[in-house]
Amino acid sequence: MRCYIEIEGLRLRARHGVADVERLVGNDFKLDICLEYDASEAMASDALESSVNYAAVVDIAHRVMNEPSRLLEHAAGRLRHAILAELPGITAGRIRLAKLKPPISARLDCCSFTVEW
Repeated sequence: MRCYIEIEGLRLRARHGVADVERLVGNDFKLDICLEYDASEAMASDALESSVNYAAVVDIAHRVMNEPSRLLEHAAGRLRHAILAELPGITAGRIRLAKLKPPISARLDCCSFTVEW
């Protein structure tokens, strides 16, 4: 059995980017996080402490995203590291970090980076 907790479309304002102005005024970002863990105890017990608390994952994301990075890869890597350090039951996952308004002259929905482990 494979079990996941997913957080989709978490919208954040953060100061990630290569350009000085991006780190000064910030940009809008969207996070999609999927975390695999053994949920058999949670399914049987209905106890929060046997689950992965999605509110805790959101708190970790807010904290990590508040620290500026130049690259999406670096920000996503820091988030992965924090999640694994603070939630030891995670066995695999996927993080997609999208910059919704990249400062380039093109019509597009976003630019994103995904890490999966």
